[in-house]
Amino acid sequence: MTTLRLIAAAVAATFLVAAPANATTFIFKSGGAFLDMPTGNVAMDCGTVGADLCTDNDANGFAYSKEGIGFTATAYTYTDNTFSSRNATQLIQDISPQNSGLAALSEMDDTQDQTQLDSLEAVEFVFDAAVYLTNIEFNSGADRDCGAADQPEGPCGFFELYIDGALEGTFEAVDLLTMVFFGETFEFRAITPNAGFTIAQFEVSNVPIPGALPLLLSGLAGLGFAARRKKSA
Repeated sequence: MTTLRLIAAAVAATFLVAAPANATTFIFKSGGAFLDMPTGNVAMDCGTVGADLCTDNDANGFAYSKEGIGFTATAYTYTDNTFSSRNATQLIQDISPQNSGLAALSEMDDTQDQTQLDSLEAVEFVFDAAVYLTNIEFNSGADRDCGAADQPEGPCGFFELYIDGALEGTFEAVDLLTMVFFGETFEFRAITPNAGFTIAQFEVSNVPIPGALPLLLSGLAGLGFAARRKKSA
């Protein structure tokens, strides 16, 4: 029974991983005291209503850094619906009146300050190192929650998420997406016609050491000790 318990402990430890630690929340919408602002490359006049921020040099995107975590956010427009080639476009941090966030400023209609399929747009986040990304809050481009009934700029719709260049899956831009994603580069590509979304905030955590590693090592050590005792007997 002792050997069986040790085996069970070792197997269980293999699948146990500590939850992401030291989570840092980046907030791109206004309405609070903890709004995160980009460093440099900011054009104050986006041609939109309100005090929004846009990229001056679109290819450079916006850079953010806090609590040891840094990344660059860039907006792109694909050249055709094969999504084989893309060009940097203007990224907007829509902070006025209060409840939007980061999105592509649509070139087809500059009043549509949200990432849209109609303009073949995407927003990409490139981190300095691999991270866990979770609790992603989405809004529409009209300073409203995704679930609001009245959406002058259309619903939030769905997006494809590419992580480090590979398709992770298709997800709905709901008010809060609590799934945990892991990688270094995250691209949110709009795929719903007449819909669009902004990214209001998300939580980021550095890659943790598996919390079960000590248990795994002790379990394996116990297995070796038990095996030696059995052999000696």
